[in-house]
Formats: sequence, structure tokens, C-alpha cells
Amino acid sequence: MNNPIIANIRVEWDWVKPGIEKILAEQPQLTYRPEDVYAECVNGTATLFTQGRNFVITQMEVDQYSSNKIFLLWLAWTEERGLNHAASLIAFFEQIARDCGCTIIEIKSPVDKLEGYIIENGWDLYTRVFRRKLGQDEEK
Repeated sequence: MNNPIIANIRVEWDWVKPGIEKILAEQPQLTYRPEDVYAECVNGTATLFTQGRNFVITQMEVDQYSSNKIFLLWLAWTEERGLNHAASLIAFFEQIARDCGCTIIEIKSPVDKLEGYIIENGWDLYTRVFRRKLGQDEEK
């Protein structure tokens, strides 16, 4: 299969949006909307890559303390689950990250099924974030 290509979110929106909606439905803790992702891509702060009917949306971040540039694989979607599409593209995205001057490539996901696979393939676990919502009327 060919490498992903940079795509125009305006052109691809009709099929990308339902994928984003499915991701958000599976991960209700995420606070953004599909339209926020669209806006990030239109404004150039995120990039849509497509490969057939698969997509990856990336962002670049800068560590505020070290100034290291981080290449974030923000969202990824494929209709054909369980075939390790994303894993087959890691080398491609690592090269894109290097080309962009990044020193770190990062994935953020609450999907625990990914952890073992990712760690087995050379990634390090840096942190886990646990949250508790505080009600306005709660007292301790």
C-alpha cells in the first residue's frame, strides 16, 4: 500500500468527519468536537494525512521547558480494525517528524489495548493521567 499523503480537510471532510465522530463516541472524555479538528486543519495547526479511506491527523507541539519539538499522532482512523494499519506507518511518520525538526514522536490514547503493542514496538510510557470531576456542590 502507498504511503499516506497530505490531504485537504475541506475536500475529505464528508468521510473524515464520521471517523472523528466514532473516535469521540468511543472516547467521551475527549472534549473537542469534529469541527474543532476541522478548524485546526484549516488553520494549519494540524495536518490531515490520508491513505485510501484511512486517515491520520497530526500536530506539532513544543515542550515549554526544553523547547523540543514534538510530532503528535493526534487522531487515527480506519474502518478495518485490528489489521495494525497504524503500526505499518510508524516509520513513515517518524521520517516526517525528523523532516519537520522534531526530536520526539508521541501518541496519546486512553485505549488500553494499544499499550502492550506500542511498548513492544519500541515506545516508552511516560505518564498516565487520571482525572476526577469535582461537582460544584460537593463538600469533603
